[in-house]
Amino acid sequence: MTQVRRRHPVRLMLAAVAMTGIVASAHAGTTLYERLGGREAVTRIVDELIETSRVDPVSGHLFVKVNHGRLKQKIAEQICALAGGPVPFDGDDMKTTHAGLGIPEEDFYRLVEHLVAILDRSGVGTREKNELLRL
Repeated sequence: MTQVRRRHPVRLMLAAVAMTGIVASAHAGTTLYERLGGREAVTRIVDELIETSRVDPVSGHLFVKVNHGRLKQKIAEQICALAGGPVPFDGDDMKTTHAGLGIPEEDFYRLVEHLVAILDRSGVGTREKNELLRL
């Protein structure tokens, strides 16, 4: 008669926890910049965000007298730098840049809606979206 070896549930659970720790630590070593796809992906996302926002009937008025090329470049550089990438950023932070412009909250939230939709279409994960929005 062949004896059936039973696996110990505790051992299986410990193995699963150990594997989770290995995966989590491997994932934790990558920067948001890397997880977003690097400079190319960030540049594409920012380009789409500015183009979508500037033609939007709600927020488009904010982009009328703006150099779109420079805006895209500076926002992409800022996101890359804040997300842990090697791209230097020497501009002002968002709060300083927008101080005194009187941008209504609904315009800001509209921009965030566009960004979230673009990130969704780009396949960006929930963790990465939340980290980016916190930046």
